[in-house]
Amino acid sequence: MQFRTFSFLPFSSVLLFGCLTSAGSIAATPQPTAAKAVADLPSGQEADQEADKEASRYFFGLRGGVSLMGLTDTATIAGVSSSSDDADANGFWGVDIGYYTPEGRSRLYYSFERHVAESQFPSSGLKYDNIANLNLLGTDYFFLYNKDFSPYVGLHFGYASVSSDSSYHGDYKTSGFVIGMQTGLAWRVSTDMTVEAGFRHTVLPSKLKNWQGQDDQGNTVNFESQQSGVSSLFLAANYRY
Repeated sequence: MQFRTFSFLPFSSVLLFGCLTSAGSIAATPQPTAAKAVADLPSGQEADQEADKEASRYFFGLRGGVSLMGLTDTATIAGVSSSSDDADANGFWGVDIGYYTPEGRSRLYYSFERHVAESQFPSSGLKYDNIANLNLLGTDYFFLYNKDFSPYVGLHFGYASVSSDSSYHGDYKTSGFVIGMQTGLAWRVSTDMTVEAGFRHTVLPSKLKNWQGQDDQGNTVNFESQQSGVSSLFLAANYRY
């Protein structure tokens, strides 16, 4: 299966800058009405209001769901080539660790995700797994950060490695820089717990890898493997501490 991809770099730069500076820029914006209201409060009430504002907090999270990897694979035996079927959706899992900025306006975090997709060649009966390990740095901005339910959008970038797991006495491995985007809806269940549902897409290294193996009959098989991206639907739970 092939995914259409496009350059994320212009939009990614703007969004990354916005997320990183959201807390500071909003705090620096003049707020005449709020300032007047606070000025009219007794000093004790003003101090209580400041104390009620949530500080930045660290969090740990788990995520899981289904993912679909874009693969282009070819197998050649005795000069006869065949292409693999489109990969099916498979389950995936991941972990997140990072911190929320003051009042939960945005967050910065590290993610690890593991995705698996099978390449199948119906005409020859060949098949093998493709395993993608993603190490990502991400940032998200929450549009309704002071509400129980808040939609968010973000971007991520990092490093990924993709390799095959076959029984054909040969495998491939590729790695490189990746970039992508995510969006979702977060539900603040309690002060410490948040659950989410969302969508994420990552552009994988697209290097064409040529490798060789042997089938069960001892025939030499020449493989070509290439990845374009991985898309996922996920559920996540985060604990703030």
